[in-house]
Amino acid sequence: MAHSTLQTPAVALLLVTLAVASATDLRSRVIPNWLVALAASAGLALATAGGEAGPALLMGCLVASPFLAAALVKPEGMGMGDVKLAGVMGICLGPSAWLAIAFGLALAGLTGILISLGQRLPPSRTALPLAPFLALGAGAMLAANAGALQ
Repeated sequence: MAHSTLQTPAVALLLVTLAVASATDLRSRVIPNWLVALAASAGLALATAGGEAGPALLMGCLVASPFLAAALVKPEGMGMGDVKLAGVMGICLGPSAWLAIAFGLALAGLTGILISLGQRLPPSRTALPLAPFLALGAGAMLAANAGALQ
């Protein structure tokens, strides 16, 4: 949906979704299925209205696939809510989702390292909720591309 006239509603949908996902992930370490299902459905509806359902669905699947692989390899390290949230980011942001996710994962990694050093624990014993970092990555990417949204 990156070049659609429906980009602004998709961005608003994503920001609300990321805010709710971040709050629930911080509080209970869970991203509700109803939230990601509703966001994915609404994002695909917006993409369909803009004639871009195929590319949006493809990006959602492509962006979610590395998260799915990580969740399958190490289920205790990443939940399926993170996988589905990444898919929603792909649907709503298109190819820009890769930059948002890269930045969010870099922030999460840096934060995890700093917490590990501060607590003198190995990084493998430091667990962080991922949704807030994905939200920060999306926010940074959207702020950097603010001119493209107007």
